[in-house]
Amino acid sequence: MPGGNVNITCVAVGSPMPYVKWMQGAEDLTPEDDMPVGRNVLELTDVKDSANYTCVAMSSLGVIEAVAQITVKSLPKAPGTPVVTETTATSITITWDSGNPDPVSYYVIEYKSKSQDGPYQIKEDITTTRYSIGGLSPNSEYEIWVSAVNTIGQGPPSEPVVTRTGEQAPASAPRNVQGRMLSSSTMIIQWDEPEEPNGQIRGYRVYYTMEPDQPVSNWQKHNVDDSLLTTVSSLLEGETYTVRVLAFTSVGDGPLSDPIQVKTQQGGESLETVPGQPMNFRAEAKSESTILLTWSPPRQDMIVKYELVYKGETQKEVSKTFDPTSSFTVRDLKPNTEYIFQLAARSALGLGAYTPEVRERTLQSSSLVGTNQDRGFSALPKTVAHLGLRGLYRNDNGT
Repeated sequence: MPGGNVNITCVAVGSPMPYVKWMQGAEDLTPEDDMPVGRNVLELTDVKDSANYTCVAMSSLGVIEAVAQITVKSLPKAPGTPVVTETTATSITITWDSGNPDPVSYYVIEYKSKSQDGPYQIKEDITTTRYSIGGLSPNSEYEIWVSAVNTIGQGPPSEPVVTRTGEQAPASAPRNVQGRMLSSSTMIIQWDEPEEPNGQIRGYRVYYTMEPDQPVSNWQKHNVDDSLLTTVSSLLEGETYTVRVLAFTSVGDGPLSDPIQVKTQQGGESLETVPGQPMNFRAEAKSESTILLTWSPPRQDMIVKYELVYKGETQKEVSKTFDPTSSFTVRDLKPNTEYIFQLAARSALGLGAYTPEVRERTLQSSSLVGTNQDRGFSALPKTVAHLGLRGLYRNDNGT
């Protein structure tokens, strides 16, 4: 390493014994009046550069020389700035110049997404000056460095290169899709961008139908260029429409959103209509007899009541009506039973469309869990246990 210390020893034997001195080029490193006999140790400190040192042995018989080479090894220099040669949606290929005249053991690549906090990702033991980094996120900007490693250690990193991966079709659907009526034959649909757009969203496609059991390819569709809402006109009055939305990039279409329903109203062109569908309807079992329902209210609607319908396995449908809120706990349910829930909002003008069905199962009753369950036994009623004991009775005759 540069800055290190080293001792060089030169030994010469003869008769008579020779004097020994060290030289570097034409410069004497041993004083003439202090020249040792037979052995000379040259102490070098803070050595920064490689050099040759000459040992000279002199006697009345003659002069001989020997050369000692001191090689200073250092950490490798920084490679040249990486050059991007190819990008896909999930990979980046780079090449670089070694930047080192001496051999390099291997290279280390460090990279990081500029849009995310966290540690750098590292790829080690790369023995070529070309590498493809995989497993990246689509349409994301990355910063990449390369450093070299030799027998001494790892050198400084190169200048970074910044590049962006390619686009893909969106990996998720538009969020918070909501619909409501503007008139008896026109509805407005609005939504939020997908969580994983995977590129620049070029537009959205709204699908709607009165026959949701039909393939989506048979539904009517409405294209939207660069907006998070649109209106759909010429709807039939007094009908319930099912609506789904997808986003697309230059590469292709993303997945469809979950269906929502919008209910048109009969008669007139009034701007006052029934409420839209509640959003984000969820169910979560809280105990063996209760399930918590949560949702987001329809946008821009004056809700006066909510109407909930639900039923369990082999049970009749139950209806409940309650004041505006964003959660409701359904009680007095049966343990370990799956229930189906639907919710609709009501305004002064009438009842809106019900949400799609949401299913949830109540928790199992703790009284049904026997202490021997882990051994493969079930808890039995006491009357059955008594009968079992009688069956094991033996009289004195062995019968």
